[in-house]
Amino acid sequence: MQGIWNVDWYNANSQRAYPLSGDVSRKDVSGSFTIPDDLIVDLLWPVHSDSTIDPTKFHIGAIGVFGSGVTIALAYDGTVIGNVSINASTHTRNAAYAITGTGDFYDTVGRIVIGSLENTLQYGGSFTFNMADALLVPTAIRPDIRGLTSLRLKNGDDLSDPIQGDVVLQAGTNFSITFDPVTNHILLSAVDGAGLNEAVDCLEGTTPEPIRTINGVGPDSGGELTLLGDDCVAVEQGTNALTLRDKCSKPCCGCDELKIIENTVLTLQNQVFSLENLGSNLAAQITALSAGLLRTE
Repeated sequence: MQGIWNVDWYNANSQRAYPLSGDVSRKDVSGSFTIPDDLIVDLLWPVHSDSTIDPTKFHIGAIGVFGSGVTIALAYDGTVIGNVSINASTHTRNAAYAITGTGDFYDTVGRIVIGSLENTLQYGGSFTFNMADALLVPTAIRPDIRGLTSLRLKNGDDLSDPIQGDVVLQAGTNFSITFDPVTNHILLSAVDGAGLNEAVDCLEGTTPEPIRTINGVGPDSGGELTLLGDDCVAVEQGTNALTLRDKCSKPCCGCDELKIIENTVLTLQNQVFSLENLGSNLAAQITALSAGLLRTE
């Protein structure tokens, strides 16, 4: 016959199923292992204050019993969400251990109190449990009112580590951040040309001033200015340079050919001068002849 122990929370729990529900079998799926009353004597598992989380779906998912100790896996609706290992050589009765969450409960840290390992260590192996056979009482699941626990940055498939503590969101160039207290929303807005960027520091002699316009023509809204050619002017791209090439009036002769043409033109010019002189002499002679003829009449 079981004796009467002093009224102590942990001692009382070691004689009943708590924190497991009192109406569950506590048997594993094989039926060969039953969770002893004195193994888990208290449990506290904080969860987000989220209406989608059902406190009646938390249960013991698996228990591993080995010579060196015991492992316990906490589960939610069949999915393991946390694990704890108890070393048999260092365990003391009613010692508390932290359970670090995994998966959807990665940021949860719960507390479990282990009473005695004596009855559990009589078994050996790994035992898994259906939710209905190892349900935890809903009062062991407490809402976590810490609020926002961390932020993560996602870029494509890359996800950063959790950012915790005081986090400041800072606006950058042409980017604004506003908070709506009514909807409790943070609005991130990319605003083109809103003047949110700092002025360009163009100190003479230190930083060359950027090109703002060409012949008074400025860029478009995207900051681009296009140079267009036509039938006779081609715009060619080079290394840090643009070449404007005239395709219609490019000379076909070089300096040597032009020198020959120049000499020829000079020769023709001299011949023209000689012809002009001869013409002037001939005109004078004709005039004298005409005068002589007039006197003989």
